[in-house]
Amino acid sequence: MPSRGFQRVYQAGTRDLNGRFMGGTEIMHLAAHAGRLYAATSTMWDQPGEDPAVGAQVLVLDRPGGAWRVDHAFETRNWRMSLVSLTFTGDRHGRTLEAPVPLLLAAPSDGQGHATVHSRDEGSGTWTRMALAAQSPRTASVRSLFLHRDTVTGIEHVFAGTLPGGLFRGGYDASVPGNIHWDEAPELADYKARPMAFAVCNGALHVAIKPHLYRRVDGEAPRWEKVYTLPEDVTRISSGLRGLTTVPHPSGQGECMLAALEGNRARIIRIDPQDDYRATLDLEVLQFLETQWGRRPGYAIVAYDDMTPVPLPGGGTALLIGLEATHSAQHETHPKDGWEPGGRYLIRHPDQHYVLRQIIDPSLDPMPPLVSTRTIRVSPFDPETLYFGGYDPNSMPAHNTGWVFSAPLDVALGA
Repeated sequence: MPSRGFQRVYQAGTRDLNGRFMGGTEIMHLAAHAGRLYAATSTMWDQPGEDPAVGAQVLVLDRPGGAWRVDHAFETRNWRMSLVSLTFTGDRHGRTLEAPVPLLLAAPSDGQGHATVHSRDEGSGTWTRMALAAQSPRTASVRSLFLHRDTVTGIEHVFAGTLPGGLFRGGYDASVPGNIHWDEAPELADYKARPMAFAVCNGALHVAIKPHLYRRVDGEAPRWEKVYTLPEDVTRISSGLRGLTTVPHPSGQGECMLAALEGNRARIIRIDPQDDYRATLDLEVLQFLETQWGRRPGYAIVAYDDMTPVPLPGGGTALLIGLEATHSAQHETHPKDGWEPGGRYLIRHPDQHYVLRQIIDPSLDPMPPLVSTRTIRVSPFDPETLYFGGYDPNSMPAHNTGWVFSAPLDVALGA
């Protein structure tokens, strides 16, 4: 009888049923799409040795207990990617579609400076490349993708946060390759950091780009305005606001946003648009970890990309938030040493109290180093199952370290 605990369902360094090598130092994203589970791998800091040298890959799992396979492979210059499933209900002209159209989008980093988004065709299983910004002399990346319906025009837009290049806008168009028509010029440009995350709060679209939080003013001539700026004492953190997520306002009226700060002052903050975007502390992460471990970490990364909502058995919704932490003394920059090997994640309950959990598979002895939980998804096969993926080399050579585990919902929640 299989265990009801965590079970490893993918470890990089194997071949699929077609003989294609599946590698990766990290699992960047998990995405539930069209009844399947997809995973985005990364080869950052990879030392392949005798294995085939591969770039970032899109892997797919068709059923629980099945075998992963390579759905799409990028070039070796493509080290990382963003992966997201979006469902369009209208086209770029504002016309309602006869039926919703789900699209799986992948956006790889590119060492030759090409900012691109790739769309999967569900009929043929092929991927179409769509170029965004002009070629850059530096590595280009698309760190975030998001769908938003303009509250004034009613038109659905997909946004791609590139660096360099700007924030590009597209709309569904079945007549063009990839089914998305992208504007030639960005809506927002001249920023110097990666657009880490989008969120819609009280109807308004927001994007986090260090050191600011921007709000989009919808309409025929949209514009972006700065609504929050990180205070001076946290500007050393490397990525700004991560995991931007909308939650109910504590008052019960309207919404506010959660966001995580990485670094030697790691924390989760709550940003209130109803109070001129005032930020209040939701969790002092390093202090909280010290109470759990009896030893204070020197640096942590929380909510790499998002915070995953899951239903609680007694009602309400919890947020599951991946993290990693190090006890290194070298925390003026991103440390390379001292990282906790266990795969940890936080659970934020509706009453705003937090619980720390760990991924442990009793069948593995010893447990492989998991280091970082980067992505958490509700299973497309069974809503009572969760999938976790991750690892982070933290600027050190690594090989075949990317992983995915599954767990029943009650086990993951610690019920």
